[in-house]
This record gives sequence, structure tokens and C-alpha cells, in this order.
Amino acid sequence: MASITKRAGKWTVTARLPDTFNGPCKSRSISNTFKSKRDAQVWIDATESAMRLGTWKDPRLEPKPGISKGYLDRSFKDALEDYRDKITPEKKGAEQEVAMLNMLAREDFASKTLRELTVEHFVTFRDARRDEGKAASTIRNNLNTMSAVYEWLIHEKSVQTSNPIASLRKRRRGIPQPGAGRDRRLRLGEEERIWSALTGETWQNRQWQALFPVLLDTGMRAGEVRSILAGWVRREHGFIVIPEKDVKGNEHRYVALSDRAYDLLLQQAEGEPDDAAVFKMTKSSAEHEWQKIREAAGCPDLRIHDLRHEALSRMAANGADLKTLMRQSGHKTVAVLMRYLNPTKEEQRARLFGGAVHSAA
Repeated sequence: MASITKRAGKWTVTARLPDTFNGPCKSRSISNTFKSKRDAQVWIDATESAMRLGTWKDPRLEPKPGISKGYLDRSFKDALEDYRDKITPEKKGAEQEVAMLNMLAREDFASKTLRELTVEHFVTFRDARRDEGKAASTIRNNLNTMSAVYEWLIHEKSVQTSNPIASLRKRRRGIPQPGAGRDRRLRLGEEERIWSALTGETWQNRQWQALFPVLLDTGMRAGEVRSILAGWVRREHGFIVIPEKDVKGNEHRYVALSDRAYDLLLQQAEGEPDDAAVFKMTKSSAEHEWQKIREAAGCPDLRIHDLRHEALSRMAANGADLKTLMRQSGHKTVAVLMRYLNPTKEEQRARLFGGAVHSAA
């Protein structure tokens, strides 16, 4: 049954598919707008007649002329690689996403065209990754990244397809849920042993002698600290102002520094031009050195990022409110910040009933 209404001097008509129509369609109704009621009536008569005969073809399923229509018949690998080359470089964490997209492009399903791919191909991929022992968070990231590729194709490249990952999300346990967040804190004596490893006679690392306290006192991400320029340190006493291009949340933020952290950064910046990096290390070199440090200190399971958990948890134990903590950490929501606040049982008792907290150092 058709409907016709007049709005703003134009006629809008809607035709609805009969139950007997079994052909492909984007939805069970379609609308069109005309300047005259006569043209609207002609369109509705022709459309309803074709629907009853079963010969009607939904024009919304036809690729738009000249706009990425070839994607439907190209391999999904092409879409992954185009997204990698055009979109990923604009993101924070581009290096990690490039590696993931390259891995996905090597999967068997990537050789299929968008027309051929169904949600079952991604179910098979998900289950295979799980059988390989991959973490739920890793599989979730893989699927979410492919979903982003589909959304890019649909909304920016005007490819007439659907997102199978969106369908997978609607299934019970379709997308692996993230597990409990990591809550590793420094244990009794570990801070002292790490400092001994950093300053011992066997081998010293002067950059880590500054980096370790700065991470522990500020709660900054390791990548943010490595991005600090000498000019940032000299700009304002007791603070680092991180420009938006160097911040994960894409907004500049003020990070308060302890006296110890500020003095160490000033020492690192001494004699350096404003545009020089304070820490002369890459992500891989920092992690390589940290592996040696933590093994020497007897805490081989302690990750660099755990120091962020430790720092923010200490600040919370010292009475910092959530708004202040969010400004310091750069988190946009309380929910994300809470993953980093992991009180020890001693801190829990002290906050509830008062009294001193015994340090883990």
C-alpha cells in the first residue's frame, strides 16, 4: 500500500513491497520525492506494478556510477591495504595497526571479494585465532579493525555492501569480550631492586635512570615521555604541556611533575635545543633495555605500562580526586581511568579506616 504526502511544496511517496516479493532489497519500503503530484502518481503506479510482478529491482543496491564500484569485485586484501595506506597513517598507534592489517591481508579470507565474504568467514577466523591461543582482546581488536575498514568502504567510498562484523556483534558471544584488566603493581622491594639495577656498577643506563622515576612520578604513557622535547621542559615550571599531536586523545594536556621528575627532565634537557628529544630512545630500544633491567631486578613479569598503573594508583591512595587524576592521566572517561586504579590491600584498609600505608618500595 502506497502513501503520498505533500511537504514544503513537494510530493513524497512511499511504496511498500508485498509479502510475495522475494527479490533482493535494501529495505521493505522505498520513498521518492517529486515536484508534481502527477509525477508522483506515475512513479508509484509503475513501481507497485513491478513489485507485484516480481520484476522490480531496488535501485539502492546498484553501485553509484564512478565511485568505488570496483571494490565489490576486488579482493578484501585490496581494501585492507588501501585503508592501511590512506587512513592508518593519520592515527595514533599507526605502526601497530599497519602490522595488524598486513597480518590480516595474509589470511585466506582476504583473497575473497567483498561480494563473496559473509559473516561465517569471520566466525571461522575468530575461532581459528582462539584455537591458536590468542587473547580475547587481540581477537577483538582484529575484528574491530576489519569493521572499521568496512565502515570506511560504506560511508567514505560509497560501496554498496553491509558490515558482517556488525552482524557478528549481534550474536551471543559473537565478539570476544575483554577480560579483566591488568592490575600489576610494584611488589615489596621491587622499586629498590630496579633502582639498584639502574645504578649498579655492572652496567648503568643513564637515560633509564631518569625515565624510570619520571614514569613512576607522573603516570604518563611511555610514548608520551619519549616524545618530550627540551623546549617543553623549559616552558612552565613543574609542568609538561604536551601538544595535541603528541597526545593519544588528540587534545593538549598539562601533566604535573614532581620535584624529582622536573629536576631529572631539566638535567636531560640541559644543553639541548628546544626541538631536541629529551630521551634518545625508540620504543623498541626502550623495551629492550627494560627487559634487561627487570630481569636484573628479579621482576621479569613487570611491564613498562605497569608503571602507569603504579603511579596513578599511588596518586589515588594519596587522596587525588577523579577529576585531577583524569587531567593527569589524559583519560576521557572515569571507566577507563578506573582500570588503572588498583589499590593494594594495605591501601584499601588505610583509605577505609585511616592510618599509614606501608610502601612497596
